[in-house]
Amino acid sequence: MFLGSVAFAFLPSIEFLLNFTNDDSFFYVKIAYNFSTGAGSTFDLVSETNGYHPLWFMILSAYFFILNLFISFTPELYFRFVVFLICIVNILTILTLKKFFENNNILIARKQFFLILPLFITFVAIRDYGMETHITCLLITFYLLIKSIELRKNDSLLKLKFLIIFVLYLARIYFLINIITLIILSDFLISPNSTKKKILFYSTLSLLFAVVLYTASNYFFFGEVFPVTSRIKNSFPETIFFFNIERLVDPGSFTNQFIKVLFVIFVISVFLILISIRRYRIKFQKIDYFLFAICISAFLYIVTNLFFNTYALKEWYVAFPAFVSSLLLVRMLLLYPITYKPALVVFTTIFFIYFIVTRINNPKWDSMYYYALELKKNIPEEDRIFMIDLSGIVGYFSERKVINGDGLANSHEYWNYKTANKLGEYFKLKNIKYYSTYSTRKGNHALDETLGYYNDEHYAKAFGGYPFKFPSESLVLKVPYYYSHAVNSDIGFWYLFKLK
Repeated sequence: MFLGSVAFAFLPSIEFLLNFTNDDSFFYVKIAYNFSTGAGSTFDLVSETNGYHPLWFMILSAYFFILNLFISFTPELYFRFVVFLICIVNILTILTLKKFFENNNILIARKQFFLILPLFITFVAIRDYGMETHITCLLITFYLLIKSIELRKNDSLLKLKFLIIFVLYLARIYFLINIITLIILSDFLISPNSTKKKILFYSTLSLLFAVVLYTASNYFFFGEVFPVTSRIKNSFPETIFFFNIERLVDPGSFTNQFIKVLFVIFVISVFLILISIRRYRIKFQKIDYFLFAICISAFLYIVTNLFFNTYALKEWYVAFPAFVSSLLLVRMLLLYPITYKPALVVFTTIFFIYFIVTRINNPKWDSMYYYALELKKNIPEEDRIFMIDLSGIVGYFSERKVINGDGLANSHEYWNYKTANKLGEYFKLKNIKYYSTYSTRKGNHALDETLGYYNDEHYAKAFGGYPFKFPSESLVLKVPYYYSHAVNSDIGFWYLFKLK
């Protein structure tokens, strides 16, 4: 598996490997690289940001620091090393899953392992490279293994669990309300009376310590308790559930987020039906109920995002819920041995079809990569470029000071200017010389030339109070744009305008 990881990371083209990432992945990668060189917690080398979950950021920063000692940086090479690191994390998850199944029932462990493999690869292992998805799934798998050992040996491994609670919060701070709280509660409920108080007290203490450490660090280094992303994404107390549901059935979301939400609901529903029937209920172990509680917490996490997240459900939000639900599904399927072979065929077929359609026949991010190379070739290194959407890949591979306009990898200072409709003042303050954007044929990003001016209709007047109207002579670059998606492809142009 190690040699396979090396081959996968270092032999294919960059364009192929990009199919396993998201644009936001490169916020992590570039911020961590900048931090590893001593430039600080910054994406654009202009403003500091805390728009990330700290555990994966710290792991990447340490990883890059070590790489810096031995090799010279190029965006392509370090991206390959990130791919390799993700592969290692996935291998550890697979090995831990194998131990988990063996610990619970050695007689059917092999079948459970073979069933989970295509599901894990489809839901987790071939997506979100550069994001915190993989380390989060590894941590919850560790916790499940530890809990299963406790239940089988009637032993207590409290210190390991408290450590996982601590780092799981740092892996994804938004797991605090739903997922981590329910993990602690369900662990308390299924544990022996002799350890209940210790579990509740020390798990809560561990979590509280992680929260205090994180918020205090934010305040000390950035002057704010919470990350900038919490200001941008959080609609509370306003609820936007129905608006987000409409977005969930858009073509790009329907085949990923929507299907996975339905999958989570399906698994939870089947489990509830089975435990309502006595002859099936007695076959389940305590670890199954614990796993069910994690699925419930993951579903509540989805619902919370639908109610209050202005970005609805991003692709990587649903990977963890789908992963834990697939574990419970496999556990349920093996109650009926006759389902093993059909299920294995179905899961494997789904994986191969999904992989071919979305990873081989899908040059999703090629245009962004090529545009980044154009910027690198044509724009001086010291010049600053403002870019609202798709700034991750472009900012990383161009090696230019691309300022993230949606704010997710920017500063609280920037967001204050944006929300006060003073974006023009921010451009002057930061000496920003260029504005980068793109157009699409389908019209969701219209950019038309009229009477000697280009008008970026998607953002005009509605984003930071800036008109986004540029004289034709200010156009510096115009190159083809295309976005290939299994169900939602589009074409257009990239534009780079010189600001006055």
